[in-house]
Amino acid sequence: MKPLPKIAWILGYAGVLPFFILTLALWLDKPLPLLGQVRLDWWLVAYAAIILTFISAVHWGAALGNQNRLAIQDSKASFIYSVIPPALAWFTLLLPVKFALAVLGVLILFAYLADRMFLFPMLNSNYPKLRLNLTLMVTPLLFIAAAIV
Repeated sequence: MKPLPKIAWILGYAGVLPFFILTLALWLDKPLPLLGQVRLDWWLVAYAAIILTFISAVHWGAALGNQNRLAIQDSKASFIYSVIPPALAWFTLLLPVKFALAVLGVLILFAYLADRMFLFPMLNSNYPKLRLNLTLMVTPLLFIAAAIV
């Protein structure tokens, strides 16, 4: 198994910071410096939707990178799956914020389960460990934020 580059771990964990900072600001009911009265709850929804889209794009990249090893059927399934979470993420932007945060928490958890079933077997790295750690941090933060707003 090939280890992920250190930068992948750093960027992965750095990507959790907006979830943590925005959820903490919502919990404390405090605006962030220099942002005035922006809707931090909507910022969190938008960020989570972008991250869900990013997560699903790994399936697209894995299908492209494994074209010589994957059966056409498996490749096609990866490409198709990779566009479903972004469509669902976009839909959450149309929901009331409390519901959107909870739905995004569920979608990120389901995306991990889909990765475990379909993506991880294609990979020869410790990406599954990173992905699990990030999911275990992000999902509760989204549910906490949904309970707060």
